[in-house]
Amino acid sequence: MSAPEPRRLELPFTTRRGGLLVPPTAPAPRPPLLVALHGQGQDGARHRRWLQAAVPAHFASAWPDGFHAHEVRRPERPIRLGYGWYLYTGDEAAFRDSLVESEAALWRFVDAAVAELGADPRVWLAGFSQGAYLAYCVAARAPQRVRGLVAQAGRLKSEFLGERIPALAGMPVLVQHGRADAAIAPERAERSAQVLRDSGARVELALYDAGHVITPEMAHDVRAFLLRHAPPG
Repeated sequence: MSAPEPRRLELPFTTRRGGLLVPPTAPAPRPPLLVALHGQGQDGARHRRWLQAAVPAHFASAWPDGFHAHEVRRPERPIRLGYGWYLYTGDEAAFRDSLVESEAALWRFVDAAVAELGADPRVWLAGFSQGAYLAYCVAARAPQRVRGLVAQAGRLKSEFLGERIPALAGMPVLVQHGRADAAIAPERAERSAQVLRDSGARVELALYDAGHVITPEMAHDVRAFLLRHAPPG
């Protein structure tokens, strides 16, 4: 008699996620809102340390934690929790599903942040590395909710977002990448910028003498970009 086949049981699992909300230092009604997405293994508070200099005084900002928690272990450092925005194993269909799931969760966070801060519901998105992948996806799939985009050390997944995204026409986009980025080759950022240009977006591409990081120069340039396209008053 053969042994019975194992059966898989699946149950829904939910967890609470949050992030930092920062009101503008120069208060105004319905301030513009920058939503900044960190890289894999980080969190909103750590990300803010590197990018807070980019936020103009009249902007509110939101620094969410990613939706997938995991342990981060480094030699001679305490174990801490880090977060990711999606799961990726090489299975492209599962990757897309994970991105779309996180997109929906991100909009729930954004809606709550807009209500709490009294901000403009059309937001500015910024993403670093894994956060840039999600930011590209969100902007491409819901451009009516996004005023502009900053993509740092990431790339646009044209494999499923397409080589032309007409809905992005006119959107201001800043693409930043390190020339020495060993995680994501700068050519991928250049290709992403070209897809955006071909789609009619107003693209600025900036390459830096840096690796897979956010430098003070990059933060300075993000601030200048935001001030050009969303000046106070």
